[in-house]
Amino acid sequence: MRPDGERLHEERTGPSIRPTNDPRAARTRQMIFTAVDTLMREHTATVSVSDIVRTAGISRSTFYAHFTGLDVLATDYLRSQLAEISQSGVELRRGDLVSGTLSARIGYRRLIAHMVEHYPLYSSVLELPPTRTAHNAVVDAYAGQIVQSMRALGPVPAGVNPHVVANYVAGGALTLIGAWMSGRIEASDDELVEQLTALLPTWLLEPSA
Repeated sequence: MRPDGERLHEERTGPSIRPTNDPRAARTRQMIFTAVDTLMREHTATVSVSDIVRTAGISRSTFYAHFTGLDVLATDYLRSQLAEISQSGVELRRGDLVSGTLSARIGYRRLIAHMVEHYPLYSSVLELPPTRTAHNAVVDAYAGQIVQSMRALGPVPAGVNPHVVANYVAGGALTLIGAWMSGRIEASDDELVEQLTALLPTWLLEPSA
């Protein structure tokens, strides 16, 4: 069931901070992601930096050393989920465990379920104008995963630019999911999955060998 228009309390500052390869930094970022998961399980309607640092047991300065705001956190968190979903889909297709269409349905179902569960965090990325840069970053990350999947599963048809198709698919899917989550599109979860799958190019579902 999708939320009824709750909005994220936005806290932002400064430019994006890139993660480093420092294992301590990786542990801290994971603590922040775990805190987000904990808050979402509590079915909170909004989330703030104060909520996250309290749950993670870290200081605000530590949070801002890794993320300049909630929009950047949401972008990085969704990027990690997209990578997991994409890799899972490639493995299913490579192992001939499911058809391309069923793999797409599974992937969209996982994405929708994850975004609904984390709606208070993702609403900023998908809905609020001040975070357009974060929205674009999510689309870029999603498109990048789609391009990787295309290359892993086989050649694209002659004359097709994979980056153009990937941006079209990623931008369209995230826009539709965002509209559905905010109540601008009326559909059940399954109906949304079917529509998203039907909009994919046939060759992307069943690429030629």
